[in-house]
Order: sequence, then C-alpha cells, then structure tokens
Amino acid sequence: MDKKNTSAREAALLILHQVEKNKAYANLQTAKVLDAGGYSPLDMRLITEISYGTQRMRAAIDYILGRLLTKPLDSLPLWILLILRISIYQLVYLDKLPPSAVVNEGVKLAKKYGHAGTASLVNAVLRNYLRKTEDGSLTLPTKGAGEEYLITTLSHPIWLIEYLQAFWSMEDIEAFCLFNNARPSVNIRTNTLKTTREDLMEKLITEGMDPTLGRYAPESIILGKLGGISHLASFKQGLFQVQDEASMIAAHVLGVSKGAKVLDLCAAPGGKTTHIAQLMADEGEIHAFDVHEHKIALIKENCRRLGIDSVQAGLCDARHLPASYQGWADFILLDAPCSGLGVLGRRPDARWRKSPEDIDLMGALSREILQAAADYLKPGGIICFSTCTIAPEENEMAIKEFLQTRTDFSLISFPDMPWLSQEETVLQKGTLQLLPQKHGMEGFFLARLQKKLDF
Repeated sequence: MDKKNTSAREAALLILHQVEKNKAYANLQTAKVLDAGGYSPLDMRLITEISYGTQRMRAAIDYILGRLLTKPLDSLPLWILLILRISIYQLVYLDKLPPSAVVNEGVKLAKKYGHAGTASLVNAVLRNYLRKTEDGSLTLPTKGAGEEYLITTLSHPIWLIEYLQAFWSMEDIEAFCLFNNARPSVNIRTNTLKTTREDLMEKLITEGMDPTLGRYAPESIILGKLGGISHLASFKQGLFQVQDEASMIAAHVLGVSKGAKVLDLCAAPGGKTTHIAQLMADEGEIHAFDVHEHKIALIKENCRRLGIDSVQAGLCDARHLPASYQGWADFILLDAPCSGLGVLGRRPDARWRKSPEDIDLMGALSREILQAAADYLKPGGIICFSTCTIAPEENEMAIKEFLQTRTDFSLISFPDMPWLSQEETVLQKGTLQLLPQKHGMEGFFLARLQKKLDF
C-alpha cells in the first residue's frame, strides 16, 4: 500500500477488501496497516473507526442499502459494495464528518475501483440516503421491534440472538449487543519486571497518550481508543504488553509461585504466558505450547521484548505432549479453544464468521485438551481453565462434565484478589463468568481446579 497516495478512507476500504475477499481478520489487517506507519494519528483513528465500525454495523448498513437499491446487494461488484458500506457507515455513525466530503470521497473511490457507471450509482445512492434521512422516510427498527431491533439496528446475527434468549433476558441481550458495538479501548498490562504502573502512566503521558487506570487487574492501564502503539518508545522498551483486562485475571487465578514448573497450553501469542512469568519474577520454568507454527514466533518475540527468560516456547498439540510431561507441572494454564463469543466487540468481523456449530466443535476440542492436561499435572497441582466465551456449553457444563469423569480433581477457591469485587461469591466456588453487560469487559470464563494429593 502506497501511503503517500492512499487516504484514510481508501486504506479502510483496502482493509475491508482483504477481510471480505481473502478472509483476513479485521483486527490483524488493521493493525498491519497502522504498524507500517506513514499515517498521522488522526488518520490512524479514522482508518480504525471505519474499518472496525463498518464490519461491526454491517447488518444495519446493509438494511439501509437494501432500501436504497433496486438490485440485491450481492449483485454489486465487491469494491462498489464496500465503498457504499464505508460511506453509509460514515454518514450514519460519524456525524462530525461533512456529508459532502463523504459522498465526494465515495464517488472518487468508485471511479478508481470501478468505472463511470458505478461512480454514478454510488453518487445516486448516497445522495438518496441524505434526502430520505432528511425527510424521515428511512429509519432503522426501534427498540419496540424486539428481535429485529437487536438483529438489524444493533447488528448481530439472528442465530446468536436466538441462542442467547435461552438463558438471558432481552435486556441483558441488548446490553451485550451495545457493549459489542461500543468503540473498544486499548488495554495494556504493565511489565512489572521493568517498571511500575505509576511510572509507566507518567511515561505514557510524556509520549502523548492519555492513560487511565484499569478497573480490575492491578497491572492494567487503559490507553483509550484503538490505534497504532508499536511506535511508542515504552512499547519498544518492553514496558507493557497489549492485553485485555479480563485476560489478565487468568494468571492471577492460576496463583503461581516462584520457581514453579508451569505449562501454558494454547499459549500464543503469549500475553498470559508473559504475565505468568511476571508473577513468578521470571524465576522457574514455563513451557508454552501452541499448535500453530507461525504463532510460536510471536511468543518468543514478546518474551524478548519484555525481557523474559523463563519461557520455552514450542510447537505441539496440547492433547499430545511428550511422555516426559506426564505429572511434570505444578501449574497449568489452559486458555482453551472456544467460540469467542465473549470478544465480539474487539473482533468486529467475528460475529459474521461464527455459527452455532462453533460452540459444539470448540467445546468438544477444549474438553479433549482438558482431559489430556489433567495427566500433565502433579498431585496437588493446579489448573486454570479459561475461555473467552459466554456459552455455558463451553464453560460451566464443560467443567461439570470434566469433574464427573475425573474424580481425582476438585474445584478450589480463587486466590485472594482484593481488586476484584468481593461481591463475586462465586470465587469461593472456583469459577467465575465475566459478562460484558455486567462487568464492562470482555466475556471470559475462569475455573480453578486442583488435582487431589491422596487419590
């Protein structure tokens, strides 16, 4: 991408084209563009806003386009459909942008990626939208429309809304959807091996950031809205790791001790791995495994940047570690494969990639890994099982099934974490389900299991 000749809107268009045509992940593709540099902070924010927001609100955008076009959306050339989507997103959701500039840029892009006829189509559709909104003849379904409001206006797939109704109220579902549609912040974890949270806050301010303290985890800092951060000196110096706050809680739940032997299964890209190393003062052995070869390099790079030496990263299926790991570990962190329904806000295109089958498929895989992990643990050892989903089948039901088959294990209380709400009485029961609409963070499940000594 030639950034000198590529506007922020065109950059967002190119990102979305990769997402739609080549099945790239929106967050990774956007980060790739931002990390390459060459854009001003303002342009970086606009690129992120358009690329994320267009994916996030796709159902609402397509509903509007369906009422402006006389032909099916899938009959349009992909470039033109995407130009219309990003233009409608800006007109509907970014009210500080002049409509004329949005329309003109949309037409300009249509000429570049289409022809005179498609440029005329884009111009006509966008101006028709402005007319219809001005006279009030084009509106999105309101809250009184029930499911249609959640599916269309709040832009979530039908199957997911129907699935959630089995165990949540409509109010909870609406709050969940609204959380997913909010612009996510950048959460970082202070690398306490190198600095303190207070000192890092001061450094970030000198770097032009506007940090605030996280709500829960004691290492957490919130940087604000999404944007490129790899250019910051504090990042290059390894003073922090980008990590969601809900994810930070997992290493604390594990409750590691200095000098311990730890297995981190399904470890990439290494956020939790390096957090465990922090809590162990980088003293002990952490063997981190992942099944994806290209992700092992991410673990190693994060360890290098953060100055961590206690981690050995390797390629292996967590269900089939070498026999030498039988009964080896004092602690195991299993961040299990899951449907990812708890992090739809941070992964804007994920809601359109998921299906009900993912819940069953991922749940079965995580159960299989948990059964294998149980044999890698010493008697008296501890497993923290975590997922980033809100599906009971992948969480509470998976743990219940495990305990029925592995009577040599039991749930145990979480370690003392005074920074986590003392109202969470479930902590004494050994499980915790974090919910976006309740806790204001990603949906995350945690369970703490111990292998019995005298079994």
